[in-house]
Amino acid sequence: MATMCFALWLEEIDLAGTNRLIMIFIGVVAVALLIMAIALLVISVASAKAIKAARQSADEIKDKVLPLIEVATEIGKSGQALLHDVTPQVKLISENLAETSKIARSAVQQIETTVSDANLRTQRQVARVDGMVTAALTTTTEVVEAVATGLRVPAQKIAAMAGHAKLAFDGLLARFKARQRG
Repeated sequence: MATMCFALWLEEIDLAGTNRLIMIFIGVVAVALLIMAIALLVISVASAKAIKAARQSADEIKDKVLPLIEVATEIGKSGQALLHDVTPQVKLISENLAETSKIARSAVQQIETTVSDANLRTQRQVARVDGMVTAALTTTTEVVEAVATGLRVPAQKIAAMAGHAKLAFDGLLARFKARQRG
C-alpha cells in the first residue's frame, strides 16, 4: 500500500501540496531532533550530578582510608623491626636453655647413681637434693613458658642460675661422698 501512495504522489504534479508535505515532514523531523536534544541535555545533567556525587564519595572514602593505611603500615614496620631485633636474643636464650637442660640431665644422672648406692641416711639427703632438682626444673619450665608468652629473660640470669644449681649439686654430691666414706 505504501508503494501505491508513493506512486500516486509521484503522479500528482501539484507542487504546492508537495511543498506542504515536505514542510510538514521537516517540521516533524525538527520536533523529533528538538526532543532528542532535550533528552540528551537532561541525561547529561543527570550524569554530571552522578559523577560529582561519585567523586565526593570517593574523596570521603579516600580521606577515611588513607590514615588507616598509614597506621597499618607503621604498625607493620615497627613489628618487623621488633622481630628483627628480638630474633638474636631469642636464639641466644634457646641455646642457653639447651645448655641448662644438658646440665640438669647430667645432675639427674649423678643423683640417680648416688641414690642407688646410698644407705637410708643418705637417701634422706638425696630426697632433699631431688626436691632442689625438681625446683630447678620447674623454674626452667616457667622460664620457657615466660619466653613463649613474650617475656624476655636476660640470658645472663639463666646462665647464673644454671651455674649456681650445678655448684649446689656438686657441693651436695661432695658432701654425700664424704659422708659415705666417713
